[in-house]
Amino acid sequence: MKKLLSKWIIAAVSIYLAGQIINGFNVLGWKAAFGAAVLFGLLNFAIKPILSILALPVTFITLGLFLFVINGLMVYLLGMISSGIEVADMLSAILASIVISVVTMVLNSIFGVKGKSEK
Repeated sequence: MKKLLSKWIIAAVSIYLAGQIINGFNVLGWKAAFGAAVLFGLLNFAIKPILSILALPVTFITLGLFLFVINGLMVYLLGMISSGIEVADMLSAILASIVISVVTMVLNSIFGVKGKSEK
């Protein structure tokens, strides 16, 4: 439970910071960031694996670079279903997904939150 709470807080902070850094990706406050973190986790759990499998040939041809597009699509979908997140275009979504990933990785390493495959 503690690990889940830590991941949720880190995701919310990452989303909020991406909203501060990326033009075209707006987060309407901390409450919206925490709600978006829950939705983002659900999207990544339910939809991202399906998209990743469907896009496997394109991902293979682009040597994995298409994963940036898939991550950006997840952020774009987040903007569509979350009332507190505004995404202007796909480029903003891709840049926001990069910022969210980097900030999440840094905060996880600082606070010692391990991933799902680590024990």
